[in-house]
Amino acid sequence: MKSPFYLLAIVLVLAACHQKSRTPDKPNADTIPKTFVADTLKPPTSEPEVVKKTIVPDSLIWYEDSLFKDLVPVVKAISKKEFNSYKDNYKRGCATDSGHFISGSGIYVVSNCDEICQTYLAEQATNRIMPMPSDYDQGILSMLISPECNQLMVCSSYDGPDYGDYYTYRAEIKAFNVFSGKGLHGITPSFKFYTKDWSIEDLTWVNEKTIALKIYEESRGGDGKGVHYKYIKMDLSSGF
Repeated sequence: MKSPFYLLAIVLVLAACHQKSRTPDKPNADTIPKTFVADTLKPPTSEPEVVKKTIVPDSLIWYEDSLFKDLVPVVKAISKKEFNSYKDNYKRGCATDSGHFISGSGIYVVSNCDEICQTYLAEQATNRIMPMPSDYDQGILSMLISPECNQLMVCSSYDGPDYGDYYTYRAEIKAFNVFSGKGLHGITPSFKFYTKDWSIEDLTWVNEKTIALKIYEESRGGDGKGVHYKYIKMDLSSGF
């Protein structure tokens, strides 16, 4: 489980990388963390454009868990065919750029793995960063923008039989409101959901208030054979 000291270390590392840039406008390529690619976002064709960064007081934006509303979802079983149909039909009403985030937002997505994996959003014009929440050392499983581009969903999961030795839950979902034109301060807490009953294999948006998930109750080890998947649709209305 990550601690505030780990998050502070990320900020210090980023600051050090900034000071060692070869030019005022372009950091040393060797110090830039690899860009995270979400399941539904295409890999970049080039490095995101990076402008000169300005030191700002609130360089680390981190929201406490209590600021996310508890989701009490209404869950309905669906078929594998229905799930695949929702996944195939998932579309965003906004374009994404080479930084893997909403085009024109000035935000890009970065991940860093060194024993513990961390994915965060970063502003191009400043040194502000926002770590994406995950209690798991392997980091987030998926990060998806909603169809109307006004929500950002982040999920994490652990499928080992020993999850109780390390974590409180087997899976977690957190969502943010997205207000364009405000940079990272436009990414604000929405809702959270935790479960001890199953792990997440895959998920997708159905609409702004519904998601579909591929889940399993067994622990998955080795090659994963013998796992029986279930498919559910989850109504998010209680989170708004």
